[in-house]
Amino acid sequence: MISLFKLILEGDGNPKGIILAGGAGVGKSYVVKNLLGNLDEKTEVFTPKGSSLKFKYLNVDNFVEKKGLSLGQAQGEFRGEFQSVQNQKENILWDTTGVNIENTTSQMSGYDRFMVMVYTHPIISILQNAKRDRKLPLEAVVKTWEKAYSNVEEYKNLFGENFVLVNNQVPGYEKQVAEFNKAVSGGKENLKQYLTDLVSNNEEQFKSSFSKEFEFDTKEIEQAFNNALPKTSFDEKKDVSILKDVKKEFQKDYLKKNEDPGFELLEKRVQSKRKTKATNNQNYNDDLEGIVNKLTSSDFKKIIEPASETEIKSKFNSFLNK
Repeated sequence: MISLFKLILEGDGNPKGIILAGGAGVGKSYVVKNLLGNLDEKTEVFTPKGSSLKFKYLNVDNFVEKKGLSLGQAQGEFRGEFQSVQNQKENILWDTTGVNIENTTSQMSGYDRFMVMVYTHPIISILQNAKRDRKLPLEAVVKTWEKAYSNVEEYKNLFGENFVLVNNQVPGYEKQVAEFNKAVSGGKENLKQYLTDLVSNNEEQFKSSFSKEFEFDTKEIEQAFNNALPKTSFDEKKDVSILKDVKKEFQKDYLKKNEDPGFELLEKRVQSKRKTKATNNQNYNDDLEGIVNKLTSSDFKKIIEPASETEIKSKFNSFLNK
């Protein structure tokens, strides 16, 4: 059966791809629905205003929310569907972050592409994420914000007239924005403490939906782990944040060997997870420093200056009608 989307493609030209970019929780789907057209997330169809074109809406979140998959499983299935849609030469609306320029720009070969980047203040992104059913960890929200908006200037150069930046400053967060900016003015460590206090004062609100308790497959594996852990250098206080990952690695090793892997291998896993944690902590500190540098930079304010609604619609319509 010929796809509905293929039937609607106009002319013999390339299919069209819209890249909807921006950090987590910035309101990308909201902007599309209220500015550019009708987005039905249930049927995964986007219809631009005043156009007969239809676009297949692709978002890895749908695989997590609709199918209940883990993020890793969802990404695998998403890649498969993305490729299938491209093979059918269907128009695409891709909801992504734009964190990785090479990955973002290498997609949709043979497509005419247009990027809509949605920007909002970092605290709005953080608080909006905390309201969603699918909540990313704070560190992930900070990372996607810092990395996505580090790429604005390069995306502008790459896409030219096929790039627009939309400023989605959600009302009702004026107090929080002012508090965040005050923390930023005190530097990276001050901002870090502000965010630590923000989360600790309402841990349930900011708890990631991916932070589920780990349970061993069998009592035998659990008992073997409990016997081995005290023989390692694991510290119950200092290493509590890596405990779940250490348990996962122990179970993998157990199932691979089909027997108790022993405390020596478990010690290697503990050491490895400590290094990973240290790297993640350094990355988080770097991202916070990046946010401070951006929000205190007059150059950055110029880079993220949004286009007018008239200009956005004009560029978008020109792209659709080519």
